[in-house]
Amino acid sequence: MGIPFVHVRARGSHRELGRAVGEAARDQVRASVDFFRDNFPAMTGGRLTFAEAELQAVAYEAQARCWLPELVEEVEGLAEGSGVPFSRLLVLNCGEEFTSDEPAAPLGQDARSPRSGDHCTAVAVVAGGRHIVGHNMDWYTIDAVNNVFFDLTGPDGTRIMGLAGAPYLLMLGMNSHGVGNVSNSVHSTDNRVGVPNTFVRRSTLAAPTLEEARELGLPAARARGTNQFFADTRGRLWDIESSATASAFMDHTGAGLMAHSNHYVSPEMQPYEGYGGGESEVRIATAERLLAEGIAAGDDPVDLVAQVLRTHEPSPEASICGHPDQSAAPADQGMTVGSLICDLDERRVYACAGPPCENEYQVFEMGDA
Repeated sequence: MGIPFVHVRARGSHRELGRAVGEAARDQVRASVDFFRDNFPAMTGGRLTFAEAELQAVAYEAQARCWLPELVEEVEGLAEGSGVPFSRLLVLNCGEEFTSDEPAAPLGQDARSPRSGDHCTAVAVVAGGRHIVGHNMDWYTIDAVNNVFFDLTGPDGTRIMGLAGAPYLLMLGMNSHGVGNVSNSVHSTDNRVGVPNTFVRRSTLAAPTLEEARELGLPAARARGTNQFFADTRGRLWDIESSATASAFMDHTGAGLMAHSNHYVSPEMQPYEGYGGGESEVRIATAERLLAEGIAAGDDPVDLVAQVLRTHEPSPEASICGHPDQSAAPADQGMTVGSLICDLDERRVYACAGPPCENEYQVFEMGDA
């Protein structure tokens, strides 16, 4: 069947949602936090110990409390439920901000700080009246065995589903309005102290429309860049690339497919590009080719997205489905820690922990009572 993961279904305030996750996944939360505490100096190139990051995270917390206080409460609930101190969970929810190669500048000041790479890939298909998005999540190997499937209904009644590591806010998935977001990381160079990416992505998941999701995904005080990869049941495919201080909107509606990896595609964002390699370009080209071939062949859209997310073309180093280098140090081992497919029409989510080539997708129905 594959790597097991925790399934959490909860309804309530943001604090209650976080507490429910913490209680259900207490062991997984603690294991991930312990891994980060042990390996943090290596993850940050020797710049920071975990204790130093806890002190620096206070500045990010202040920005998050200003812009998204309800999500800070969700992390506080996670701390209460898991018994892990809030300060430690805050560091993990500032993961991208702290694993940058250089420290962030204070809000309002410039910085040039390319981040260490990851290998996430997002895809979308609109074909045969179906609207499907998918995503491979690549991060540190510890997350492959510490995943949680989130099924959360918030204070406004919006239900969201998705997969993420136990100590994090949910960042990828779909909601009961038929809006999906499978965002991924980019390598912005104007990073600063601001609202962390994890909080920004979580905020978009409850948006009832793409317009509101787009607005939520671009807070003026965001800390760094990200790629917001939105789709809905109207067939709209929106891709919004951002850095801390700039953004570009790409409308792929009518194209039938969309793919994104970890580099900027739009010309407007090229001045903010900090990515230093070519494998991200290979992954997006592979995804677009396989999607186009499958659509032309009339493949079932869900099966097609799963096929793309499982591919090892053209090489292990540049494949969409990633596996760890067992010879590397723990802090240098990355892999596809989870995979997610959202059928926006049927309100159905397919999720697996670990590489999808080796692990079966489990099916979750949003229509379930």
